Amino acid sequence: MIFGSAGSGNGQRAGATPLIGLDVVVLDTETTGLDIRKDRIVQIGAVRMEGVEIQADKRFERLVDPGIPVPDVSRRVHGLGDEDLRGAPGFAEVGPELLAFIGDAVVVGHSIHFDLAVLRHEADRHGIAWREPRALDVALMVAGLDREMIDTSLDSLALGLGIPIEGRHTAIGDALATARIYSAFNPRLLANGIRTLAEAENLCRKPAGLIARQEEAGWFARPTDRPDFSRATLKTGSQRAIDSFLYRQRLGDVMNSPPIAIHAQASLHEAASLMAERGIGCLIVDPADAGDEPGILTERDVLHALAREGAAASAVTVGSVMSHPVISAPDETFLYRALGLMARRNLRYIGVTDAAGRLAGVFTLRTLLRKRALATLTVGDEIATAKRPRDLARVQAALPSLAAGLLADGQDARQVAQIIAAEARAMTARAAEIAEAELAEAGHGPAPADYALLVLGSGGRGESLLAPDQDNALVIADGYDGDLDAPDDWFTRFAARVNEILDRAGIPYCKGGVMAKNRQWRRRLGPWLDEARNWAARPTPQSLLSVDIFYDFTPAHVSGKGGARLAAELRRETMEIAKGSLAMLRALGASAGGHAAPLGLFGRIKKDDKGRVDLKTGGLLPIVSGARAIALRHGVSDLSTPQRLLQAAARAGRSQADAELLADIHAFLMRLILSQQIADLEAGVPPSNRVDLSLVGHREQDELREALGRIDLINHMLQDLLQGL
Repeated sequence: MIFGSAGSGNGQRAGATPLIGLDVVVLDTETTGLDIRKDRIVQIGAVRMEGVEIQADKRFERLVDPGIPVPDVSRRVHGLGDEDLRGAPGFAEVGPELLAFIGDAVVVGHSIHFDLAVLRHEADRHGIAWREPRALDVALMVAGLDREMIDTSLDSLALGLGIPIEGRHTAIGDALATARIYSAFNPRLLANGIRTLAEAENLCRKPAGLIARQEEAGWFARPTDRPDFSRATLKTGSQRAIDSFLYRQRLGDVMNSPPIAIHAQASLHEAASLMAERGIGCLIVDPADAGDEPGILTERDVLHALAREGAAASAVTVGSVMSHPVISAPDETFLYRALGLMARRNLRYIGVTDAAGRLAGVFTLRTLLRKRALATLTVGDEIATAKRPRDLARVQAALPSLAAGLLADGQDARQVAQIIAAEARAMTARAAEIAEAELAEAGHGPAPADYALLVLGSGGRGESLLAPDQDNALVIADGYDGDLDAPDDWFTRFAARVNEILDRAGIPYCKGGVMAKNRQWRRRLGPWLDEARNWAARPTPQSLLSVDIFYDFTPAHVSGKGGARLAAELRRETMEIAKGSLAMLRALGASAGGHAAPLGLFGRIKKDDKGRVDLKTGGLLPIVSGARAIALRHGVSDLSTPQRLLQAAARAGRSQADAELLADIHAFLMRLILSQQIADLEAGVPPSNRVDLSLVGHREQDELREALGRIDLINHMLQDLLQGL
């Protein structure tokens, strides 16, 4: 990805970072007393964590000469007296080492604000520049979840979780115990919807009594107000602009097409002459045998042949030095993702394939530089190289910042949503690859049949925002004779692991259960088609919910060409089933038209008790659902809502004015929701589809009121384009 590593700088400490994606340092100090202004540090212990995994070999242990006598009362607690500390370095030496060890990590501790306050005063005392880290207090988190808890001491928390403490009242012993408590407590956080750093910070603010006592002791200034997100922030998401060219353009937009080809039996002299004549740096090589895949010959291949063969190289055949097969990407791939692939594989050229998988063109870095001169370009490919959920979580954490930058650059919210959806599909694909590898390593072998892992709903349409959940399904070849109900079935194991990886990476389980790990969303091709026929024949309210999400599917990961053919056949057959079901199309139209815009008397926008308005239920949902219904009626295979509206109107021979207006309203509503979600994520508020109107300017409120008043246009389109049903 081209927005820097999610784990670099302060990026991995963004409020939206899932807890599993954090770099953490668990810290504890022992001191000469409890007066943060006068007492001194005698021992520091810290241990690193990756998410919730303790890195026991990465620890920081130092004795510190406090420069003052250690009182007996303190010595009896931690066992360190003046003689034990004689010759130890002072804080002037240890402080910078500790800051380097912490780096950009989030600091976790038990009553951590005491330790940070002492460190802050020590740093000031010794002239050391102190960087206040973001911090989480396990005692406050526990108390935030359980308001009735009285004893939040380290001993009590460890006892309650069955965690032994070794070396109590030594800094490293207490730090390790705190790390184990934090790790063991994480499932409770997730179960209570606390998934990100900002959400955990908000949880730490809930125990008002504990915070008041800590504030009275001077440990920290009690936070009173939430961050103030200005209207400008809501409008743009951020003031940090991003050059959005690479996020707007796809390979199909900039590839060289058709590719210039040469036969495998041609000589290198002929190949070099053709490249010089056309001013290109590579050729596609037609295979000697009709059934073989094409290869690629580059300038570098020619130079290497000359270095090896000298003058005789001109007679060497192209087929003997070409690279095979051609590393390719689909033409719909965004440029930033293609560049990530090229950087990872150290490529200057990649092939571009069309929807049928045929080589349709070639993309080169030279082409990009001609199209767009970029002063700086940093490319990562974190998803493709991810080996565990934590790696994917760090990518998920970077999406709000990326979305904010693209909006600030003036990018259309629908295009930003396509980027978010593309990342989610790539994460799903990588989760599938990880799950496949784990099953093979565990002795279960490779996939026993062709399959396609599908992303459904907004992810399938390419309209994802920043409140993710999992909507996915599995279609398996009819020839598979395994028991898909059995817990030890390959596909049962595979689906469960994919969903688990995504959940841990920050894409939560679907609350409605629309996931491949659930049996009704894991079927062979034939049963899927039978289910589509059942939906068509008996369009009940429950079946319409399934239709709404299923018919937006797109494959995220396939088992080679066989899996791709499965997904294509499922698309083709289910579209025909839907098109022929008058009852289902009528029911879909009625359902789409049943959502009223959130407008009250005299056209006022209806707000909830928090001053927010739901722009999905009465805004996006009728447009999206209506577009799906008329697209199925007129055989439109495109999944995006604007294209469904425009293409259905064109096929029906109707005026496109209403379709274009609804497409504009769709984009406007998505921008408002996306901007609000960016602000909410940084504030530790779970993102939703509710927009705070107090953060929307008067002009935009007027535009919103007008847009909501036009939502009823979808009903007119439904009546017009579903005529005769």
